[in-house]
Amino acid sequence: MSGPVWAPPEPGAVDVHTHVVPPATSFVERLTATDPRWARLVRRADRDDVADVVVAGRLFRTVRRVAYDLDQRHAEQAARGLAGQVLSAMPELFATWAPAAEAADYCRAFNEWLAEQVVGYDGFYCGLGIVPLQDPAVAPELLAEIGRLGLLGVEIPCATPDAPLHDRRFDEFFTEAERLGLLVFMHSVGSVTEFDHAMAGTGAIFPARIGEALAGLIANGVLARHPGLRLLASHGGGGLPASVARLDFVRGMAPPTRESMPEPAATYARRIWFDPLVFDAAVLCLLIELVGTDRLVLGSDYPFLPVDPAELLRDPRLPDGLVDQVRSENPRRLLADAPGTKHEE
Repeated sequence: MSGPVWAPPEPGAVDVHTHVVPPATSFVERLTATDPRWARLVRRADRDDVADVVVAGRLFRTVRRVAYDLDQRHAEQAARGLAGQVLSAMPELFATWAPAAEAADYCRAFNEWLAEQVVGYDGFYCGLGIVPLQDPAVAPELLAEIGRLGLLGVEIPCATPDAPLHDRRFDEFFTEAERLGLLVFMHSVGSVTEFDHAMAGTGAIFPARIGEALAGLIANGVLARHPGLRLLASHGGGGLPASVARLDFVRGMAPPTRESMPEPAATYARRIWFDPLVFDAAVLCLLIELVGTDRLVLGSDYPFLPVDPAELLRDPRLPDGLVDQVRSENPRRLLADAPGTKHEE
C-alpha cells in the first residue's frame, strides 16, 4: 500500500514536535475494557472544547479539542501563520509495557489512522508512526509499513522497560530506519506514577532520561555504526551537553572505548537534530555551543504546552537570525530528504 505524499508547505514556520491524540476507536475500546493501562481519550459531558486523557484509570491530563480535532487544529495554527506540523503520538501511547502482539496491533491501527488523517489540508500535516519496541523482531518490520503509508518517520520512546535503546537488540531497528531514510524522533519518557502529580514527574524525569538515552547511543557505538541515521531528539536533548565532555574524557583515558566511539563524542552529537524546548536561554546557549545553530528545529510540544518556543529564541544572548533559522530553514532541511516528501519541480 502506498500512502500520501507530503509536499513541503509554503514559506513559513514548520513545527516538528507536536502531538496528536486519537479519539476513541473500537480497537482502543476493546483494549481498555480488559486492561485500563492503555491511554484513552474520554469526552466530557459538560464541555465539548476539551477532553480527558486517562491512563491506568487515572486522569493524566485534560487536552484541548485541537489535540484530537485536526480541522480545528489546522484553523488555529494557520491563523497564527504556521505553515506545517509534524504529528506524532502522545508519548503515553507508546505502551512499552503491553504484550508484544497487542502492542503491534495497536501500532498498526494508530499508523493507519494517522496516515488517513494527514491527507488534505493543502499539505499542512505530515506524520510519524509508532512501533512496538518491546518486540525487537517486529519493530523493524513495521518501519516498512510506515513508509508505505506515506508517514515520514517514526516516534520512539527514549527507553523501554526491558532495555535501553543502545542495547544490541535494537540494532536491526536502527539499521532498517537508516536504510529506509526514515526520521527517528526520540521522545523522552519515564514512569511518573510515583509522583503526586504526573505532570510534575515529567518535569523531573524528561530532561534526564533523554540525555541519558542520547549519551548511551554515543557511548555504545550506535551512532558510529549508523552514520546515516536521521535522529531528532526531544526537549533539547536534556542533559546531553553535560555528558559529552565526560564521554570524551573516558574515551581518552580508556582506549578500548574508542572501538565504540572512534570519533569524539561531540562529533556524534552534531549528527543529531534537537528541538529548543529547554525553557532557558542559558541552557540553549550550551546546546548551540555543542552542536551549532543548524541542528535546531522548531518544536513546541503543541498542544500540551501554553508557550511559544520562538519567544526563547529571541533572547539577546542567542545568535542573531536564530528565529528564522529554527522556525523555517532548519525544519525544511531536516524533512527535505525524508521518504514521501515531494519536492516541487
